[in-house]
Amino acid sequence: MNELVEAETDDFDRSVGDAAIEGLARKGYCVVDDLLHPDLIRSLAGELAGLEASGALAAAAVGREGGRRQAAEIRRAAIRWFDGSTTTERRLLDVAEQLRIAINRRLFLGLFDFECNFIAYPTGGFYGRHLDSLSGARNRVVSMVIYLDAGWQANYGGILRLWETTEEDAGTVEVVPQAGRIVLMMSEEIPHEVLPAHRPRHAVAGWWRVNASTGQRLDTSR
Repeated sequence: MNELVEAETDDFDRSVGDAAIEGLARKGYCVVDDLLHPDLIRSLAGELAGLEASGALAAAAVGREGGRRQAAEIRRAAIRWFDGSTTTERRLLDVAEQLRIAINRRLFLGLFDFECNFIAYPTGGFYGRHLDSLSGARNRVVSMVIYLDAGWQANYGGILRLWETTEEDAGTVEVVPQAGRIVLMMSEEIPHEVLPAHRPRHAVAGWWRVNASTGQRLDTSR
C-alpha cells in the first residue's frame, strides 16, 4: 500500500517513506537512506551551523517537564528547538506532518503533533542508554533522527546503538550517522545510546506525540 500517495511535498521520497513505515511496523525501528531530498539535508545542516556559530544553542537536558535537568554524566550535547520561523524548519515540519498522517494510517497510533530540535554533539559528546518515553507515559510515541554530517565515517565515532527490545539480552544494531540517514523508532520500546563522538556531530531529533490533555491538565510540548 502506498501510504504517502497523497503527500504534497517534493522534499521526501514517498516509496522510501512507505518502506520505512513498514519497517517500523515489523520491528519497532527502521534505518533508511535518501528519505529526504539532499537539498533539505544541506539546508538543515547549514542552518544548524549558523545557529552553532552564533551561540544560539543551549546545553541539552534530560528528563521531562518538572524533572528536567542538565546531567553531563548522561548527556553532552547542545540543542535548539524548532519554532517554524524559517523556511528550512517549515519544510521539515511539512514532511513530518505528511509522515504523521501516513504512520497513523498504517499503525493507528493516534499521533497528534510533532516536536523536534537541532542537536550538536561536541568532540567527546555522547548520550547514555535511554528510552525517549517512559513506558505508559505516551508523551512521545515515535522518534525520528536525521543525520546531517556529510562524509561521516564509522571511525569518527558518534555511532547510534539501538537495542531491538527492552530485554536484557536484546540484540543490538549500530548506525553510522551519515548525512541523509534517518532512524525511526518506537519511543517506548527501543532503548538506544549515542557513543562518544571523535569530532563534532550534528542531527535533528524529533518525536511524534499523542494528545495527553485531560480536563485537569493541558498537554504541552517539551
